[in-house]
Amino acid sequence: MIQKPFSTTIQNTFGIGYKKTQQLLKWNGLNIRVNPKSLKIKQFNNLNSTIKTYKTGKILKDEIYEFIEFLIKTRTYKGIRHKLKYPTRGQRTHTNAKTSKKK
Repeated sequence: MIQKPFSTTIQNTFGIGYKKTQQLLKWNGLNIRVNPKSLKIKQFNNLNSTIKTYKTGKILKDEIYEFIEFLIKTRTYKGIRHKLKYPTRGQRTHTNAKTSKKK
């Protein structure tokens, strides 16, 4: 069985992407292609503590959801677009986004 690099296993958490994993590994003095099994306990704990400083997973999802609800309550243009399930960032809806308009 081929072991995945540690950077790809970190990227599986919501809110941490490619760039952030590269930074985290660099700040902790680790190689980008490090094998998770070869990490020492101290290195793993340092990496884990730096990851905990960021909002990730359910906490981040809840924060995004609350912000969207706030936009809807304040009846901003972006909030109305979210409520109607239209594209919110200025995308074209005349010929594109047919599936989002149907739902």
